[in-house]
Amino acid sequence: MKYFLFIFLFIYSTTSFSQNEYQTFINKYEEFSFYANPNKNNTLSKYFSKRMHSDLLSHYKISDTIKNKKFVYLTFKIDPKNKVTNIIVNSPYSELNKNIREAFINYNVEDLNIPEKNQLNTYTLQILSTEGDKMIINCSTNVVFDKLPVFEGCESAVNKTKLSNCLLKKISEHVANNISPVEIKKAKILGSLNLHVKFSVNEKGEIDQVNCKAPTDSLTKELNRVVAVFPKAKIPATLNGNPTSFVYEKTISLEIESDNEKYKEEVNQYQENILNISNELLNPNTELALHFKKYISVEELDKILLLKGSISIYFNIDKKGKPINFRTNAYTSELNDKLIGIFKKFPFEKLNIEPVNAIDSYSYPLIINRFNKNIIVSNDKPFVHTPPVFDKNCESSNSNELIDCMNQSIKNLVVNNFKRTIRNKTKLKGVINVRFSFQIDDKGKIINVKAFAPNAEICNELEQIIKSMPDVYKPAYLNGNAIITTRKYSFGFNIGNNTVDDFKNLRKTPGP
Repeated sequence: MKYFLFIFLFIYSTTSFSQNEYQTFINKYEEFSFYANPNKNNTLSKYFSKRMHSDLLSHYKISDTIKNKKFVYLTFKIDPKNKVTNIIVNSPYSELNKNIREAFINYNVEDLNIPEKNQLNTYTLQILSTEGDKMIINCSTNVVFDKLPVFEGCESAVNKTKLSNCLLKKISEHVANNISPVEIKKAKILGSLNLHVKFSVNEKGEIDQVNCKAPTDSLTKELNRVVAVFPKAKIPATLNGNPTSFVYEKTISLEIESDNEKYKEEVNQYQENILNISNELLNPNTELALHFKKYISVEELDKILLLKGSISIYFNIDKKGKPINFRTNAYTSELNDKLIGIFKKFPFEKLNIEPVNAIDSYSYPLIINRFNKNIIVSNDKPFVHTPPVFDKNCESSNSNELIDCMNQSIKNLVVNNFKRTIRNKTKLKGVINVRFSFQIDDKGKIINVKAFAPNAEICNELEQIIKSMPDVYKPAYLNGNAIITTRKYSFGFNIGNNTVDDFKNLRKTPGP
């Protein structure tokens, strides 16, 4: 009897292509360098030396908190008219990237002596590399071009995007046609089945180093078996026309359907049992959960996207014991409003919440995903969140005042300590957007500071300001236990004139 109908879907956001190393190379950087032959004194390096602003390099942090990049590359493609397109620079600083792109646009691409102009290729040039603790101009002598492997049925692809999409389609069809229905049945799967596919294609086009992931161990083993017998590539990946190994990584989704009613009952019972075992606090049969099930149909529930794995509702309680400031972490405003509306219809007194601190906020989980299925759940008692208190002067009996005080204190600290000469450190004009994040540990110490700015000097200064902040007066608490919390902020400042400009629009990343 045929149990299942497989429908394969594509999830593009997790695709990862990367060149793997030859056995003769230590790593991919050495392989690239072999073909690129970078040189500080070649024609391209001299060209960029005349057109790059030295101050953009002098403060480049090799151990930058944004990302530790020891090389800066420029990639581009060739359009049907053999014109350069899709220029991308990979440094963490937008001003530096802009400078490199603008310089390259004015470079005579014919001087690169590209041996093969093809829309299937991606072309890469090294522009910068490290020398000691400095970033220097050290450009490729030769342009490096790479091409994806070509599998049967994809030979007619005219550009890299179509070739990539064809490979995705082929591997998805292969998995859907070959994965064992018996293993699907053993895993008790219905609905969407997300599978993480990862394998290498060696220099001969053969599939090796298969390392896939599925919801259960037995299904993972089966997925690895199926992917391992994926037909070899007709043409392996190449680097400058020479065969090279290639890593493919993708999440695909199979839609599992069955007309067997007994199996459907087994799946539902199995998932409910696992849910109760693994989440003792979460219960699909609390009064609050049953209340939400009255207003959300099974069809609606299945369509809800859980970007963070679950959806919860958050609220505060005023001095009169009434819930206020409702919010959720739903993906859309429409779903947020719907969930809040349903929650407001529930008799609040049934929750038996006894507020202790007016600055606390409360939350209940509402929707979680288990076995690729959305489930309405809740718990008997709310989670109680107590926000951090930045300094003693911020203590308040009002949660909004407490948060506003912390935000204003951080804004004042940044504004008052930022050097006003910073406008001279950038060629950009108008409003510069800057953002930063940090954590407050369970002792109130500032840790894991990360700063993001258009250039290194502004970024470094911002990072130092945040690191110099004093310990907060009180850390955050969850259900009475001190916890680590993350704070994220962004703001802009105007460098378009010669007066001292106020920082503006300090924004905290939304969240409970």
